[in-house]
Amino acid sequence: MAKNEVAKAEPMAVSEMGEMFDLKENMVGIEARLPQIKIIHQAQLFEMPDGKKVPQVVGTILDINRVNAWWEESFEQTGGGSPPDCFSMDGVTPDAFSGKKQAEECPGCVMNQYGSDGGRGKACKNAKRVHIMQDGEMLPYRLTVPPSNLKAVDLYVSLLTSKATPYQLVRTEISLKKVQNKDGIAYAEMVFENAGVIDTKEEALRIKKLRDEFMITMRGQAIKATEEM
Repeated sequence: MAKNEVAKAEPMAVSEMGEMFDLKENMVGIEARLPQIKIIHQAQLFEMPDGKKVPQVVGTILDINRVNAWWEESFEQTGGGSPPDCFSMDGVTPDAFSGKKQAEECPGCVMNQYGSDGGRGKACKNAKRVHIMQDGEMLPYRLTVPPSNLKAVDLYVSLLTSKATPYQLVRTEISLKKVQNKDGIAYAEMVFENAGVIDTKEEALRIKKLRDEFMITMRGQAIKATEEM
């Protein structure tokens, strides 16, 4: 190197430099709103939190939980943005913070019966929150499964359970296919596939630690109007 030549600094990835900082400390006082994956039904694509559109989502499912939400006025009437008037974070009991609780228990609620929406469906939206940890991410992503796709989740988890395999120990690939309901309306149906079993104790313990760490966030965050159900 020449006497007056300045050495060029070696570039580093942000992920490498990030190890110098305490990310948990950075989140103190911050409400960690989990990134939301949306479904583009017409195109059979997923919209990721950064706006990128992809045909599949692959990762490890940390948790799946039921939620119910009922709005007195429709999305069109309110213009969007309003929280549900009655909601349940476990699909069984309305939350104490529901502004207009419709019943003491969800199963027997009149708003939770088929036909209560004026058609074949329910006025109360039953959904499942699927929380997925993708490679290289620090937070799990949330994919809210709407009523039309609940059977796909149930079948997938049931098949894994029949083989004594926890869904947390499987890499899951989720894609979409075009189908039609009884009224001839097209929508995107989810397809869940086993993309490989996690077979090392070290990785299993890592997944268990992540699940425990994020459980309160995954199951405790309020339902937002922007969370498609």
